Amino acid sequence: MDELSGHFQKPRINPAWVNVRAVLPYGLTVDEILEALQAAYDFFHDVNSFLIGRGYSRLEDILLGNSFAGFLSEVLVKEIDRASKSLVRNTKVGGHPDLLPVGVYDDTSVLRGTDGIEIKSSKQRGGWQGHNPEAGWVMVFRYIIDIQTEPPEARRPTEIVQILAANLELSDWNFSGRLGRSRRTITASINKDGVHKLRSNPVYQHPDYVVKPRLYALTSE
Repeated sequence: MDELSGHFQKPRINPAWVNVRAVLPYGLTVDEILEALQAAYDFFHDVNSFLIGRGYSRLEDILLGNSFAGFLSEVLVKEIDRASKSLVRNTKVGGHPDLLPVGVYDDTSVLRGTDGIEIKSSKQRGGWQGHNPEAGWVMVFRYIIDIQTEPPEARRPTEIVQILAANLELSDWNFSGRLGRSRRTITASINKDGVHKLRSNPVYQHPDYVVKPRLYALTSE
């Protein structure tokens, strides 16, 4: 972290937490992901500094729960699009996947594609969810967020503590539909096999947040 307190801190990328041997598809590189992560950190720092300077709350305190996770994912998708030479953002609202390989599709607006990378941001340590089970590459950005420290100006900035990537099959998901007249949101969760694949291929991870470090810690940790 920067040598500042509260809102005006900015997380720093730690080179010791980078897995240079991570397997990535479509020509995407670890350096491009780190460039996108740094840009996201810069964005939240600049926007929150502006908001706080005008007397407003941080984005994290305005966009709670899934709203913030979705917003963070959008920022990361746009920054990877900017950093990558081989991937572009899917401009279709609700389209899948989030990032499309250059030259594979006729345009950048794809409702349901088979090639590309889906980006998920989550506070959860596992069992990550989507609306439907999808075969293909998934990249999870696990973050920590402080919305409890008082006073609010002492809260620490949101930080990405794990970036995990894997090529998942349909069998790596558990689907939860609706029963009867239930209005519960239809979801699919990545099961233990899919979680294992993701944890086995970290791009970046804070050692304090590695689940089962004997299995999944970087060899340099």
